[in-house]
Amino acid sequence: MAKIIKFTLICLFIPYIVFAYSFNPKPLLDQAKTYLESGNFAQAIESYDLVYTYARDVEVKAKALVRMADISALFLDQKEVAKNYYQKAIKLFPYSRELKNAYFNLAMLLYEQGSLQDSLHYFQEFIHNFPQDIRYSTAEYMIERIKREIKKGEIPSFRRESPSLGDEPIIRVLLAKVKNVNLTSKQNLWINGSSYPKGVYVFKIKNGAIYLGQKRLNRGVDLKFVDVFIFNNKKYRGRLKLKLKDNLILVINCLPMEEYLKGVVPKEMSASWPLEALKAQAVAARSYAYFVHLKSEEKDFDLSSSVASQVYGGLSSQSSKSIQAVWDTRGEILMFKGKPVIAYFHSHSGGVLETAKNVWKVQFPYFRIKRDPYSNKIKKVEWRTEISLSKIENVLREKGFGISRIKRVESKDVSPSGRVINFSIIAENGEVLLASNNMRIWLGPSIIKSTLCSVKQVGTNLLFKGRGYGHGVGMSQWGAYDMAKEGKKYREILQFYYPGTTIKTIY
Repeated sequence: MAKIIKFTLICLFIPYIVFAYSFNPKPLLDQAKTYLESGNFAQAIESYDLVYTYARDVEVKAKALVRMADISALFLDQKEVAKNYYQKAIKLFPYSRELKNAYFNLAMLLYEQGSLQDSLHYFQEFIHNFPQDIRYSTAEYMIERIKREIKKGEIPSFRRESPSLGDEPIIRVLLAKVKNVNLTSKQNLWINGSSYPKGVYVFKIKNGAIYLGQKRLNRGVDLKFVDVFIFNNKKYRGRLKLKLKDNLILVINCLPMEEYLKGVVPKEMSASWPLEALKAQAVAARSYAYFVHLKSEEKDFDLSSSVASQVYGGLSSQSSKSIQAVWDTRGEILMFKGKPVIAYFHSHSGGVLETAKNVWKVQFPYFRIKRDPYSNKIKKVEWRTEISLSKIENVLREKGFGISRIKRVESKDVSPSGRVINFSIIAENGEVLLASNNMRIWLGPSIIKSTLCSVKQVGTNLLFKGRGYGHGVGMSQWGAYDMAKEGKKYREILQFYYPGTTIKTIY
């Protein structure tokens, strides 16, 4: 009872943004989950940050803050950032049920950094507050271990190995989430180890399991093919896994990295472009896929086949030139100080590159604001579009913001690159401060092509005028095209767009 009283009192002093409209966090929590599933870690943090900022419920705010810390630590290797998030959650919400990961993961981070006394403190807080958690015995073991190390004056040492030559990784690509799966095999196939003849196969959900006709296959199905299978009118190689989750069948293509890239490079960059540009695209795509793959062991799949990760078209999209680009760079990824790089790329920089921090609030040292003379030289991308205020109101309401009529929209912060960082959306019942990249994605990335833009109100519409296409972080594909056309090699292209990185062959 005393703890409940303390919890009630402390809630009175937690600062909130003042706004009169309601906020439903569920759409953004669902969006963050989808981003995380697809390996879009930075965008997931951005979604959780919005939930933390605008939610009124203490448990929801704590959950969002702890999730931001988890993603920073487990998926982005940003330990100091994660530590700050965990400590902030513990300070602001000391009695929240969402602090399990904050106490345990913070204790582990501090232990790895050699801060034994602080680590001991948080492990003790963990077992005191969450005695029923499945990690209780692990925490007890760590407490005894730390006490021995403190007594002996030992400091734990952790040496992180950089990737070395090994086996080619198997990439798991989500092709679809559907109720029914229709696929064709023109040769014999194996379903959960049993041989079946060539033909058309239909898998359906029934009674909480996946069925093939009248045969129950439980919640998971493993399919192996002699060569090619057809799904949604596209040809694919590799294995196929079907998994029942949330009353939908996850259709997951499992195949070697290089085979995967043969279906990615021509979808992300025209196969008619210069070979050196295609090689640069192959290394960037491989680096991104490898980074996400390393962080996805506990997930159902590594990447999606859409723009949420990298576009993957299977065998149907392959071309001889893009295959050569993949083959010529086999096993090569970008590294920064011994660690794999999450190699973001985009269509056209508009003449200037952006840092990740101004797009997703996540910083990486190899993404910098710098002039890009190549993109505009080969092709100028200038655009303008008008969007009604009523459309923006509807989009915000779909995302959980219960705003009334919008009075005006302003560019709140502007990066040295010229890109808008935040938009201030002022309605009759309050203000929403929204990251510009969220605005771009929510209204449609083919409509608001970039955040290198200006905005002006024209009656009940907003007039956007801008340059470039995409978020502006990492390699500009049109810039790579121009550099290759000028005779630059793919390594020079990658060094320009990912400064400070090196290329390493890992298999």
